[in-house]
Amino acid sequence: MKKIYFVVILFLFLVGVVVFKVKTNDVMGPDDYVLLGNQMGMNGNHIEASEVFKSAMNIDPYYIPAYLGLGIAYGNLGRNNEAIAVFKEGIKLDKLYKFVPQMAMSIATIAYDKMNDNEMAIKYIKKALQSYTDQGNHAGVAMAARKLKQISPES
Repeated sequence: MKKIYFVVILFLFLVGVVVFKVKTNDVMGPDDYVLLGNQMGMNGNHIEASEVFKSAMNIDPYYIPAYLGLGIAYGNLGRNNEAIAVFKEGIKLDKLYKFVPQMAMSIATIAYDKMNDNEMAIKYIKKALQSYTDQGNHAGVAMAARKLKQISPES
């Protein structure tokens, strides 16, 4: 019962923050929407979070963290094909490749865990592995290599 009160109070607080920003003519930017969407997602409000991430994308269609958040929200809602489509679009738009490995690993996880599509999972783990290598992210390389070994022991 306390958890429900906490979630309701937190939700009302977040709504209050949004209303306050709108009332004070302080226009929310895509980063504000992504922050709000992340908070909603952490509270299990994935439907509302997905709408907030879309708002960020409407403001700036090249704001890659919104694609990452929307893909995760869709994945949490079991909308696997939509999640993968959003991640793929984000990968195409991410010219700096900062979020590419995270989105590629997310595609691989959905493909492997939820869709039993090992071929797609391996393809995107390899993309993530290359991106992590290009970024010099050794922890990411190790994580992707472990996941690849789990799915395809002969790789």
